[in-house]
Amino acid sequence: MKTYLSPAQVAQIMGVSRDTVYSMIHRNQLDSYLFGRSRRITQEQIDDCLNRRYKRPIDATKPMRL
Repeated sequence: MKTYLSPAQVAQIMGVSRDTVYSMIHRNQLDSYLFGRSRRITQEQIDDCLNRRYKRPIDATKPMRL
């Protein structure tokens, strides 16, 4: 069974403000579900968002100096 978290809980987990969480939702950077008037986010969605946000591109490494 999935656990659904409120934007305030997600903000605390991610170390950002609640407004930032809502902004990320509206920019499609964080998926969420709407239950009536309540917006909820799963831990899996938080993990996916953080992985996309902090994923370092493979080509970003410096070339080796010989």
